[in-house]
Amino acid sequence: MLESFGGTILTKKLEMEFASEHYSGMLRIRHAHEAGSGTPSLARSQERTVRVRSTSWKAPDESSLDLSTNCTISQSLSKESKYSRASDTSSGSGISSASLKGLLSDGAQFFTYKDILKATENFSSVRQLGGRSFRGTIAGKNVAVVVEKRICVDVDFVAEVKGICNLHHSNLIRLIGGCMSGDQLYLVYDHISGGNLRQCLHSVNAPGFTTLNSWKVRLRIALDVAKGLEYLHEHASPPFVHKDIKSTRIILDNDLHPRISSVGVSRVRGEAAVELGTLLNAASGDEQQKMILGRPSGRSLRRSRSIKIRGTHGYMAPEYTLSGEVTPKLAVYAFGVVLLELLSGEEAVKMQHNPGESIMKKTVLSDVIAVIFLDSEPRARVRAWIDPQLGDSFPLDCAFRAAFVARKCVEANPHDRPPMRKVALSLEQIYTASKEWEENMLASKSLMTSALTG
Repeated sequence: MLESFGGTILTKKLEMEFASEHYSGMLRIRHAHEAGSGTPSLARSQERTVRVRSTSWKAPDESSLDLSTNCTISQSLSKESKYSRASDTSSGSGISSASLKGLLSDGAQFFTYKDILKATENFSSVRQLGGRSFRGTIAGKNVAVVVEKRICVDVDFVAEVKGICNLHHSNLIRLIGGCMSGDQLYLVYDHISGGNLRQCLHSVNAPGFTTLNSWKVRLRIALDVAKGLEYLHEHASPPFVHKDIKSTRIILDNDLHPRISSVGVSRVRGEAAVELGTLLNAASGDEQQKMILGRPSGRSLRRSRSIKIRGTHGYMAPEYTLSGEVTPKLAVYAFGVVLLELLSGEEAVKMQHNPGESIMKKTVLSDVIAVIFLDSEPRARVRAWIDPQLGDSFPLDCAFRAAFVARKCVEANPHDRPPMRKVALSLEQIYTASKEWEENMLASKSLMTSALTG
């Protein structure tokens, strides 16, 4: 239960509740009329963005990281040279298109390069969704074609594609199949109409922009994404770890239901030398459980040193930037950053000039939330920190609890982060309490209106 008492005691109480494996208590809203007003606000500019917890990890210099970004097509390069095949045979494996078609027949579709060209109108700029993604039509079905460069292709590539195509969850964008041609991969996904979460939160002029001005909608988005990740970690066979969760990877459909995109792309590219699914196949039952919970025992989940770290600054967990270690806790950290974006409306990393200063100041959301929970009055800090677009239309108890969940997700030590099943459970409880708060508010307004008009 959430109580309105001292910040330090309240935070410790939440720590104890969240640490309990058997915690299942629902949130109780003590004041039905409590919203985002009534507590002295704190200026956002006063929020310090300093590292508040020392850890055993030291992040490498940012210049040494190979940060993945959306690649804009250079108009000076021909589409044929940028996206076309080199040959119909994989130089890495010797698998021909004909033999690959047979291998992919189980649960996945194989397309020829001509199919891809026809679907995308030769990668027309009119059909470009952004970066190396194109809208297309195959057999009357709307699809999205994502162009990726192969790192290594062998029979395992085929197995990975088949495995990804067999993933079925309402919060994942389904991979239909693909085409392998030369050193290029053409991955064909279901096409979801709408914008990504980053556009809806930050880019007013983006084509898919939709104002997310409802607390309940934002919380439902977070809950659905958490459920999708929980499915990948604990219910998919073999388990998957999404290594690049961020707000641009979450697509919102016309009803604002989120779908996680780019699931398994690193596997299809042949990027990972050692990954969770491979180790699970050879592990015992106890070892599998420890790996799924993010506590590998005796086995390293480190990727090959020859593979560069790929990720997005602000979303990458400390242990991943240091060694490329891949566990489910990597996705938990990135999800925590996405949850912070939903709560605050701020970018994961923001660069800005302070008045009178020539040096750019970098604000990292994972640092901001750590500072907030060190404050003697974290509830007041959370109230001031929540996105102003929401106004006062949110229950403070629920907002505080959601912020606490996000803070736990972005702990520097992966062992201190909760598994996604616990994150999803907590968010579901907060969402239920938020709906009750909203119903109480509507009922109170109705009674007040009746009293004034009666």
